[in-house]
Amino acid sequence: MSRFKTNEDFFAYAKTLSVIPTEDLLALLNRFKIKIPTYVHRFVLKETIAPKVFQTKLYQSYTDELQYRLRGYNDYSLFLLEKLITDYNLDFDAAMYKEILFDMLFLNRELYNLKNSFYDELEKLKYKYTVDFEKISYHDFIAQFRDIIYEPKGYLDGINLKILKDVLVHSCTLGDLKGLGEKYGVKVPRRINKAKLIAILAARFRLTEEEANLLDDKSVLELEIYAKEKGFNISIDLKKSDMVEFIIYDLKMYHQEVQKDLHDYNIPLVSDADQVKVEAIEFQTNDQDIPVVETEEVEEPVIDEEPPVEIEEEEVAPVIVPEPEPEPVVEPEPEPKPEVKPVEAKKQEPTPEAKPKPAKPQTQVEPVVSPQVEVFSDEEKDLLDEKINLIIKKYHQRRRRRRFWTIFSVCLIILVLGFVGYSYLYYTTINPGNLPFNIPVFW
Repeated sequence: MSRFKTNEDFFAYAKTLSVIPTEDLLALLNRFKIKIPTYVHRFVLKETIAPKVFQTKLYQSYTDELQYRLRGYNDYSLFLLEKLITDYNLDFDAAMYKEILFDMLFLNRELYNLKNSFYDELEKLKYKYTVDFEKISYHDFIAQFRDIIYEPKGYLDGINLKILKDVLVHSCTLGDLKGLGEKYGVKVPRRINKAKLIAILAARFRLTEEEANLLDDKSVLELEIYAKEKGFNISIDLKKSDMVEFIIYDLKMYHQEVQKDLHDYNIPLVSDADQVKVEAIEFQTNDQDIPVVETEEVEEPVIDEEPPVEIEEEEVAPVIVPEPEPEPVVEPEPEPKPEVKPVEAKKQEPTPEAKPKPAKPQTQVEPVVSPQVEVFSDEEKDLLDEKINLIIKKYHQRRRRRRFWTIFSVCLIILVLGFVGYSYLYYTTINPGNLPFNIPVFW
């Protein structure tokens, strides 16, 4: 590795290593006991297919909903990335994937404990094959490569549990979440019962058995209020956020210790002139996210030698600026208040202009709008549609039954009247004194 004086020297060299077949590369990684975490594989795969996902012609064919969800592409989970490949039949560029992976391994060689012998073996494999790049589908590629990929603690589908819920709620449809659950052996329902709701609350809040038993006496509504008072929103009618909670509960992933990602991702990324640029969303943790165990280890981030210099410069600047600003702002606030109260406020009270002001009806309109937006949010539209469709379906079923019995009754009356009329005609004209069909005469 001494011949690579800079990272850029190796980045250029890595392009020539892409000719190594997947099978031989996998054997080499296994020999050096190199395992790739899912979040690294997710990053490499994301950057490999990005030029195709955001190709202008293909991007314009997406629905508005998908274009909106693609704003969170940087944090797309493995399931969503693989679904894009399948749904839009994207070509998998194995050479690009290998190049990005080699760059990542070199940049983080200390984390993987890579020595000169590893790169010597790569050099031998490079000269063993021709310049032709391997053509392989992603399905065949991952079938081999899956052996060296592992899911670290505190991650699901390559996403940190701290931001998992926000990522999936923004980026997934209801069908996507059910598909994600199936990938990990979880059957995600649309509705849960009271017992399951209590089990989820007990797991999330780490309730004792006695505390969980006390919840049995509460109604479903009381349980939802109980959760909301603890800062957590959940319902038995599962919205997207509730589906994520159900998956985490079923996989028993609450309060896991998150393994810190110490990788350096500062590698050259491929950009295409015909690639659409999308305003990316940066997901952050909040109270509704999956609870995890925060590690108190401080020594791990010091392993990287280059980043601390940049981080210290960036951190010092924002700390110094905000400290002096809030202090002078707080002090002058109480001073003008007592000066204004005795002079102006009292004199303007008897004026008749204050009474006709339509301030009160306006304030009543504003709070009515906000809950409507929450009730009819995007997450609940599908659930509301399903309930409305069920009501309509039952209505049409009742209407069909009513129509059937109405028609049946009318036909029966017509038949009875017709038979009576025929019998009268038969008795009086056709065969006087006798009834049709040999019916005996009782008079």
